[in-house]
Amino acid sequence: MIKYRKQNALEPEKDAEISVNLVPLLSFVVGFLITQVLLSTVLESVDRI
Repeated sequence: MIKYRKQNALEPEKDAEISVNLVPLLSFVVGFLITQVLLSTVLESVDRI
């Protein structure tokens, strides 16, 4: 989780906060890479037969 907070001391109602959750993106990337490795391994073993 990445959080960014911008505070305005003179006008507190203009405070801004942005938060980004990177866990879903990271889990997708890891799953995608694992799938690619497994598929390439299976295709290589099929080609050898």
